[in-house]
Amino acid sequence: MNRRAVLAIAGRDLRIVRRSRAVITPIVLVPLILLLVPPVALLGAAGSPEALANELQPLLARLSPELPGLPSAPEQQAILLILVYVFAPLFLLVPIMVASVTAADSIVGERERQTLEGLLHSPTTDRELFIGKLLAPWALAVLVAFGSAACYGLVANVVLGRYGLPPSFPNQVWAVLVLWVAPAAAGVGLGLIVLVSGRVKTFQEASQISGVVVVPVVGMVIAQVAGVFLFDVALLVGLGCVLWLLTLLTMRIAGRRFQRDRLLSGN
Repeated sequence: MNRRAVLAIAGRDLRIVRRSRAVITPIVLVPLILLLVPPVALLGAAGSPEALANELQPLLARLSPELPGLPSAPEQQAILLILVYVFAPLFLLVPIMVASVTAADSIVGERERQTLEGLLHSPTTDRELFIGKLLAPWALAVLVAFGSAACYGLVANVVLGRYGLPPSFPNQVWAVLVLWVAPAAAGVGLGLIVLVSGRVKTFQEASQISGVVVVPVVGMVIAQVAGVFLFDVALLVGLGCVLWLLTLLTMRIAGRRFQRDRLLSGN
């Protein structure tokens, strides 16, 4: 495999992304909406923390014995659980959405703009083209996820201080989430786009495919609030294993179906 060719393809795609408002806009807005707006909103709720504790009573009742380090006040328990655990599934939407939107533009968007033909007729192999086309979206998704997590941690620590709690970020839960689960989640998003890239005609159609991941993520948030389970380290390690297996499976299938003629025709 020609690594220089792979890196050249990835670098080319990153330059295209930088100039595309349709791609940059969701890359910026999704982390802001999902990871910065909710904790900032908790600052506005500082006057009524009891309401938050009442809403999370099922979770508090179930988890207080399992987390001996929780503060004694129910209101502080609620804030800590929200910031560390309840909001954690929302973070996974960031790498998935960034990877999906970037890959959709890299493959389907370029075909729609008729800028893909020259690359497909280059002397690179299908494997080099496949890896190069996926490397840029995956790397960008991971970098955005790392940056988003760092910003979230800073804001969350400010919110915790407002409620009289010590800083809790970084912590083991979010370390596993960011370093182990997020890259795998980005891989799943890439796999979905590559699998449908030969069947959709436009960038909008391809990017909307990533919307299917919203349902299970919202389900995880609701399940935590209901006290069904907790996004602890053990669960995250298992979730990461499942996502990595899904990534390997989808990439294997997508790699076999990745053919230049199919990309050109969109069939």
